[in-house]
Amino acid sequence: MSAIGAGERGDGVVAGALDEAGVRRAVRDYVEGWFDGNATRMERALHPEFMKRCRGIEGDDPDALETLSAPEMIDATADGVGRREDAADRGIEIKIDYLEGGVASVQCLCHRYVDLLHLIDMPDGWKIVNAAWRLG
Repeated sequence: MSAIGAGERGDGVVAGALDEAGVRRAVRDYVEGWFDGNATRMERALHPEFMKRCRGIEGDDPDALETLSAPEMIDATADGVGRREDAADRGIEIKIDYLEGGVASVQCLCHRYVDLLHLIDMPDGWKIVNAAWRLG
């Protein structure tokens, strides 16, 4: 993992720590918001053009690429879909694979899902723009 260089945001070490904290906050808003049924946290985590994709999990075609948009994720969160999948030990693990130049790649693992996430540092904070997932 790399930190953002000093030329972008002042001191590189401080900027790197702030970026890592921002990425982790966005991912926690996403995964904890889902299981808590907190649509405000989910909306804060997602870029409006977010897309979440998996292969053949919910439909009849095991090879179909299934897609959820930001509004669909936020609505499902508000409807409590994640609360029905919650567990006492969520086993949440956040692994930052890459963080540099305003982009990040993160693995978010928990009791139910494996999410591979891409984030971009936007003016209002780090936002998840893409997710590829499977059942854990």
